[in-house]
Amino acid sequence: MTHRGALITLLVVIAFLAIVRLRIASVALERDEGEYAYAGQLILQGVPPYRLVYNMKFPGVYYAYSVILALFGQTAWGIHAGLLCVNAATVLIIYFLARRLLNDSLGAVVAGATFGILSIDRWIMGVFAHATHFVVLAAMSGLLVLFHALESKRTIAFIGAGLMLGLSVLMKQNGIFFLAFGLGATVWIEMEQKPKSRGATARIFALVVVSSAIPFMFMIAVLLAQGVFQNFWFWTFQYAKEYVSLVPVSEAIFVLAAQLLSITRANYGLWVFSAAGMLSLWMTRWPRQTRFLLTAFLATSLISTVPGFYFRAHYFILLLPAVALFTGVAVISIANRLANALSSRTARTLAAAVFVVISAAYIGIERDYLFSMPVFEVSKSRYGSRPFVEALEIADYIRARTSPSDRIGVLGSEPEIYFYANRVSATGYVYVYGLMEQQRYSVRMQEEMIDELNAGHPKYLVFVDVRNSWLGEGQVFKADEKILAWSNRYLQECYELVGIADIPPSGPATFVWENVASYRPHSDSIVYTYRSRTETPCSVPVKY
Repeated sequence: MTHRGALITLLVVIAFLAIVRLRIASVALERDEGEYAYAGQLILQGVPPYRLVYNMKFPGVYYAYSVILALFGQTAWGIHAGLLCVNAATVLIIYFLARRLLNDSLGAVVAGATFGILSIDRWIMGVFAHATHFVVLAAMSGLLVLFHALESKRTIAFIGAGLMLGLSVLMKQNGIFFLAFGLGATVWIEMEQKPKSRGATARIFALVVVSSAIPFMFMIAVLLAQGVFQNFWFWTFQYAKEYVSLVPVSEAIFVLAAQLLSITRANYGLWVFSAAGMLSLWMTRWPRQTRFLLTAFLATSLISTVPGFYFRAHYFILLLPAVALFTGVAVISIANRLANALSSRTARTLAAAVFVVISAAYIGIERDYLFSMPVFEVSKSRYGSRPFVEALEIADYIRARTSPSDRIGVLGSEPEIYFYANRVSATGYVYVYGLMEQQRYSVRMQEEMIDELNAGHPKYLVFVDVRNSWLGEGQVFKADEKILAWSNRYLQECYELVGIADIPPSGPATFVWENVASYRPHSDSIVYTYRSRTETPCSVPVKY
């Protein structure tokens, strides 16, 4: 396959993926997307990160979302259209990265196509614009430029590589592992090429390190200037340290096994084929440098999913570039083995056919999701009774009855409501998970949220009576449930119930607005909407 033919083939694959993504682009935002979208919306309004959105992630993805919102509009469709562009660019970058590492156009187009197919899967949350998509785009761009720089020795290329790798860390802290891989690969390749030129190696290493630190230092300067550095430091370092220590090591292997079974349920053929590529890298003839780099890259990608031992589905998007590269290795290895008995062209055609059959099997298994499943069901099939679909109608109700200057609040972890309503939150606690965790800051967080709601007294307050909006997987309530006891008193004394969303495990929810006194919910997942009884502030002090 020629380079031109490979690119044409890959563009056809990208077009197919774009058609699928556009069909379901209006799928409801889930929680992480809601957080990023709300933070991006605030940035466009001049409100910096960490002032009204508290979270432990670095702010790169917030700014990325603000760009997407500005370009494609402040809707779920606009966000997923932006993800389409991010994903298409990543597919192309992985193709060029694979072409450089594998030195084979067929293997490169297989790697790009594999990433595209795996990254659209609903079970790995690929259709949702998680921060991991943005980490992969920046990290793979940085590695591609880095490998080019190691050949050209151009200073500007090393600086560009460092900037992109540093940017991947700003998208989410996990990007630091790809930065470490890039630095390690730089030293190893330089020492392999010029074992006695340690000074030149040290210079290049320092150049990449310094340039990779520039995005972080720029971010610190901006946050200091905006007056939110203290909040940033607490959430991204102090609280983050507590968060990653909550899951015991003894449970990690069981969480990992369960998640792997979940994310590979529809495309296990591609994962197994990639695993075959991992074996063939060492069982067939491959250059020493390729073996070292790909094995180190796989180890890096695996480690990037580990912090905290949560192994959430979208974390494995960080692993997909490595899976894609090893799928390319598998195809090339099969072709080389068949070439011993067949012509090179026939061998490569048959090897490519194996990949096509496995990919087609995934498309066949997921044909309903890919081609015909209603957008409503896409969200429900993945998230069940989580109130992501219902959040839009709740937000529409609130937006129609408030002005842009009115504050609103959500007792639960549904930041997408703030984004849909385009209203400012009365508290920076857009998630309540941290308040219910067994960690040293949880009581302080509860008290801060209570104080902020009392001071801001939102005109509308949404109470999310959905277990997984308060607790993470496997989490149990703390002994101290101050926030729950306070919220009951606060709602009774200061608010009146005006809306109920009764959410069954499947199918559409039942909404009741205004005349709610006689309605009795039938499900275990309910979202209540309250309106302030008075225009004047009303507060209920917490009992210490």
